[in-house]
Amino acid sequence: MMSMAKLSLCMIVKDEEKNLPGCLECIKEVVDEIIIVDTGSTDNTIKIAKDYGAKVYYFDWCDDFSAARNESLKYATGDYIIWLDADDRIEKEEIEKLIELKNRLPKAKNEAYALKITNFYKEETCYQIRIFPNLSKIRFEGRVHEQVSSVLSRLKIPTHLEDINILHLGYKNPYINRKKGERNLKLLLEELKANPNNWMTHYFLGQTYKFLGENEQAKLHFKNTLVPKCKRDNQFVYIAAGISFMETLLEEGRKKEAYETLFNLEREFPQNAVVKFFLAKLYINEDQYEKGLNTLLAVNPEKLDLLVIPIPHRLMNFEYYLNLARCYEKLGYLNLATGAYEMAYESAKKVAFINKEKILGKIANLFIKLKKYRDAIKYLKERLKINKNEISYTLLGIIYLLEKEKENAKQAFKSALMINPNYFQAKFHLAELYIEENNLLEAQALLESIIFLPDIDEKKKLDAYLMLAFVYAVRYEIERCVLMVNNVIKGLGLPYSGVVHSLVDLIAIFIDIGKILQGKSMPVSQFAFKTALQLTKHLTFLRTFNADNRYKN
Repeated sequence: MMSMAKLSLCMIVKDEEKNLPGCLECIKEVVDEIIIVDTGSTDNTIKIAKDYGAKVYYFDWCDDFSAARNESLKYATGDYIIWLDADDRIEKEEIEKLIELKNRLPKAKNEAYALKITNFYKEETCYQIRIFPNLSKIRFEGRVHEQVSSVLSRLKIPTHLEDINILHLGYKNPYINRKKGERNLKLLLEELKANPNNWMTHYFLGQTYKFLGENEQAKLHFKNTLVPKCKRDNQFVYIAAGISFMETLLEEGRKKEAYETLFNLEREFPQNAVVKFFLAKLYINEDQYEKGLNTLLAVNPEKLDLLVIPIPHRLMNFEYYLNLARCYEKLGYLNLATGAYEMAYESAKKVAFINKEKILGKIANLFIKLKKYRDAIKYLKERLKINKNEISYTLLGIIYLLEKEKENAKQAFKSALMINPNYFQAKFHLAELYIEENNLLEAQALLESIIFLPDIDEKKKLDAYLMLAFVYAVRYEIERCVLMVNNVIKGLGLPYSGVVHSLVDLIAIFIDIGKILQGKSMPVSQFAFKTALQLTKHLTFLRTFNADNRYKN
């Protein structure tokens, strides 16, 4: 029986007492030995490493990450190396996959493996060579952003992509991140002095300068990355540099040059999904929705990656469906737009910082347009889980009304008013419901409060006046009814004298108001007609009553 290949963990650390236990705890059962090179810790890092059975060695820091990592390789005795940082984490499910990979590592030591790295805070993913044969010719290169890919390429050792995820915690603190950026800049400039034409160094310098906000320097180094050798040796870095260059130009408002850069990339890599994705965004930003849609439809959203370059895959997946939805909506394909927005929402669930509330509102509004009210209710309820606000509750109440669920509607409007007691729409619709139930006192209280709301516009006051007029008419409070009609006449600028001589005059005025509002397609016109009808009933009753009295006399 052939023995399994042995795997050595090699790490470099400094002052990692907080991070190191979490890293070693998850990997200790997989590897055959742990090699740790310390570059000057002053905390408990060394003790923690020894507690986990690590072989600890010391190295004087010399501003060169490759030198430190290569020092760790000197002491490894396994057939293969796996390297980790102290803030790397591997979940249990991924550990099982890693064990399975270890069991099939060839004893011939002729293959390398790239694992998927996910940046915890940035939510970016990429593949990085983390397992490679323990051979004296394979050593890290680069003072910073050190890697073995170039050596493996020269040795013609193939690299396989493995679906094993390593979570890289990194740093959330902006100050620490900036300090790291400044440190990296110094090391990269030293690297460039030694090798001025190294396109990989130029690429990392471009990214570092961009992070530090120095766009002019960033553009210079991105341009120096876009050379034939880079295109030939690593098209993913070439594409990433082109896109970063394009984005930097856009930030400066240099649209024409930015677009030319992207069109050039498309000509060079017509099948690349990431290039097409950014091209579609360009079309959509220019309101060219048909071109944007056709370009997006040629993209497989699951292929939005550049393998060795960290990109926010989940964010781009979300943006893909969001842009697809925008195109469908603008072009009038509402059913397709709704489906795409739903996919965008499912993608958004996986990204912490996306405004999910806005997407849910979009989905709900589209379902309302399509008269799919039950679906709209579902997504509005989801939205309210994120943010309980008067607007969403009121919209939910209106949809319940469309579904003839009056009790649910009433509860939604009340919830809106619990949040904002002065919210007009909720007051108005709740008052309508109270009027339907003949709960006139509750309706009157709400409507009278509307009139005195701060900053309320005249149209809303007009609506409240007409509804109040109906309430007063039902209760035969004619003087109040006249007061309301005078307010409406004034609000509409109608040529009435303001003197009402009889109920007949009052009925005629409300009918005229109803017709005027109906001509303006204002739904509140119904209350003008309802008030006229109610007053007519009173008039009929009075005439009958007077006739009966005359007959008796």
